[in-house]
Amino acid sequence: MKALVLGHTGFVGSNLMAYLITQGVEVTGVSRENCDLRIQGRFEEHLRSVGEGLDVIFNCAANVGSVHYVTEFAGDVIYDNTQMALNIYSAVHHVTPSTVIVNPLSNCCYANGTQVQDEIKWLEGEVHPSVFSFGNFKRVLYYISRCYNMQYAIRSVNLMFPGIYGPGDSTNPNKVHALNGMIIRMLGAIETNDEHFEIWGTGKPIREWAYIDDVCKIMHMCVDLGEMIEPVNIAQGKGFTIAETGGCIAAATGYGGDLVFNTDYQDGAPVKILGMGKFSTVFEDYNFSDHQEGINHTVEYYKGVLN
Repeated sequence: MKALVLGHTGFVGSNLMAYLITQGVEVTGVSRENCDLRIQGRFEEHLRSVGEGLDVIFNCAANVGSVHYVTEFAGDVIYDNTQMALNIYSAVHHVTPSTVIVNPLSNCCYANGTQVQDEIKWLEGEVHPSVFSFGNFKRVLYYISRCYNMQYAIRSVNLMFPGIYGPGDSTNPNKVHALNGMIIRMLGAIETNDEHFEIWGTGKPIREWAYIDDVCKIMHMCVDLGEMIEPVNIAQGKGFTIAETGGCIAAATGYGGDLVFNTDYQDGAPVKILGMGKFSTVFEDYNFSDHQEGINHTVEYYKGVLN
């Protein structure tokens, strides 16, 4: 297999590229430094130099961050990401039309208020206001993949992930993924001997999480599917309150203080649990990483990079 990872220096892209190498995949990467995907024609030019025999493009490139980031920079988020997606699909159409594009979507693009997020309902209503820019972009990405399939038969696989965590993410509080951000802050609280650890929001929202190793394995597995335009939830069928996850992080870090909740921050959607209907059929018998073990590994990673 010959693969190209877009956004290969980011959280998901860097982990995916490392995993693909262990699986014997011939893989190269694209980042803003060697090919700015926002500039029309730039990726098409790059693809002409590396695209011969290319089986799959893993589209991990994104301008994304915390709920505060995607709200404050909503215009940049929707513009940059939409421009990149259009340029990617146009380039594949013109240069390597047989290449499969794998898109990691996000459960933030589900309709606000959906308790169990089944694929059949994912477009029934507005996304939550806290992720208005990025959630709507992921919907746009789906529509782009569908339109290019309708007219040009470009094949895509659209995977709907919950919140992702694990080693290799940013240390920037505005860019880091939510669970990893909590780990960074709790390690900081230990360093400064804080007796109280602040959790943003009420701690009540229920979230499903995907450990980065599972994300990489499933993205690799899905290449054999060839085409799956309609999204498939990468679903475990269970979630944890933010407070429960905070407790898991405290156990992993050894933090002995109190968890307190700052309700000045947005909670986001109250529940995000992905329905398992399609997943159990498409990825039969897949075993996900244990939540506490994933947090333990992530804590050890951040202890290393923060010291």
